Amino acid sequence: MLSLLHVWFSVILKVQAFTGTYGVNYGRLANNIPSPDEVVTLLKAAKVRNVRIYDADHSVLKAFRGTGLEIVVGLTNGQLQDMSANADHALNWVKDNVQSFLPATRIVGIAVGNEVLGVEELSLWEALLGAVKNIYNATKKLHLDEMIEISTANSFAVFANSYPPSSCKFKDDVSQYMKPLLEFFSQIGSPFCLNAYPFLAYISDPENIELNYALFKPTKGIYDPKFRLRYDNMFDAQVDAAYAALENAGFDKMEVIVTETGWASNGDQNQVGANVSNARTYNYNLRKRLAKKKGTPHRPKNVVKAYIFAIFNENTKPGATSERNFGLFKADGSISYDIGFNGLNAGDSSHLSLKNIKNRGLSRSYAMSTKAEEYIVGGDIGWTSFPPGGASFYSKWASNFTFKLNDILVFNFESGKHSVAITTKSKYKKCDMSKTTPFLATGPARVTLDHKGKFYFACTFTSHCRSGQKLKVKVVTHSSPISSPSSPKAPPEEVYCPPLPSGLVPIPPSNEGTPSSSSSSSTVPGVIAPPPPPQTGSAMTLPVTFSLLLINIAFHVLLQF
Repeated sequence: MLSLLHVWFSVILKVQAFTGTYGVNYGRLANNIPSPDEVVTLLKAAKVRNVRIYDADHSVLKAFRGTGLEIVVGLTNGQLQDMSANADHALNWVKDNVQSFLPATRIVGIAVGNEVLGVEELSLWEALLGAVKNIYNATKKLHLDEMIEISTANSFAVFANSYPPSSCKFKDDVSQYMKPLLEFFSQIGSPFCLNAYPFLAYISDPENIELNYALFKPTKGIYDPKFRLRYDNMFDAQVDAAYAALENAGFDKMEVIVTETGWASNGDQNQVGANVSNARTYNYNLRKRLAKKKGTPHRPKNVVKAYIFAIFNENTKPGATSERNFGLFKADGSISYDIGFNGLNAGDSSHLSLKNIKNRGLSRSYAMSTKAEEYIVGGDIGWTSFPPGGASFYSKWASNFTFKLNDILVFNFESGKHSVAITTKSKYKKCDMSKTTPFLATGPARVTLDHKGKFYFACTFTSHCRSGQKLKVKVVTHSSPISSPSSPKAPPEEVYCPPLPSGLVPIPPSNEGTPSSSSSSSTVPGVIAPPPPPQTGSAMTLPVTFSLLLINIAFHVLLQF
């Protein structure tokens, strides 16, 4: 029973690399696009949260710190053979390019190569599985495997055929490499990632493929006799073709994620249909389709998720003209064509540059300076003992932020297994949780930073504190207007201990005793309190709270045995 419960916990706490249904690819093969910091401003203004890059560029990862944007980094095809042959190199790569940026930068996935089984180099095919395993084992060794999803993107070149969707299967020469890869992905819970382009299908056969069918426009569509289903757009048909190939290979439970899709706004003379009008139509209709959060005709319960290619036109990218013209935005940050981004005004969107966005108060720096922020301590990892990176983990997390007066810290932890106490500098250093330091054992817990100066937090389990489950933050400035002209002074570090309000309990004499739960109904300034009822749209705390609820239920069930 315990082993089954452990497996169940692992499943429900596994972090998914895609929140919502809509994301973008951030390609950078260009010499005229905005800086990573400006890209963050643009993405937040457009309310786009999910991002994929094709490497692990440190300037991008630094720019994404503290933004809440979720990013999938890439291991390039040129690195595959080295990573496959050298487990130590894979470990060092994950340390340098993933672990060192967590949790401030919300890295949620690693894409190992791109369209590897669709290229001609057989040596890369042979290296792919080994690289995937070594990268995964590195995340596991660093205790990151529950928060980092490992995947690889596939092109339609891996399929022998895709029409009708039900007949799709992998090519014979691909299968001997694909099946072991899928077996491993099935074991670790990774999806099948697909680069799906109705655009490429259409320009390859414009006489036999109806343009409206490729653009999500009204059409009679196609009928699949085996599935007994009608398809009114090619995008859904391509996704279901991938599901059919997985089913034919014996992996009918695996999810399909679309890691690239888009439409070129310009192309060579023979690339019929590559124009601004069609690009706008496809991307606008795709965005509407994804917003419905529905599945495909063959898999109606599997909500379709897709990353759009791409944020910018990439003027140095090799290949056909279309390869350099997939961008949703121009080099100055203005929208190439209006597809209805919620954060931007449609009326002036074609002229809305980064400068306009900043002047309208939508930039990250403006937002951070005018309102209180809420920080999830430790990011996706939460508040836990033996954190990845050791005793310095929470210090590194805090060093990436500037905490201001009235900001809120949220400590996500499993009730009864951890706690959080507000304490003094000396007790913090020694992990001395004796006497009357207030604490809360019910997670998630919230703390309002109600004065300037330093705050010290630790888990009341001494062994947890010594393993690194402690945090120090410094509050330096205001985050919102304060009625009094004078700021409250920071209390002496060695003696500060807030009064013990109703709902908080002193630490029991035993340092390893199980904390008692409490039930304060609101956030107490300067001290720890349970969260208020979740508000609509609060995407950050709901998943953790729900998981904790499931865990508590499971423990009650376990007690019956």
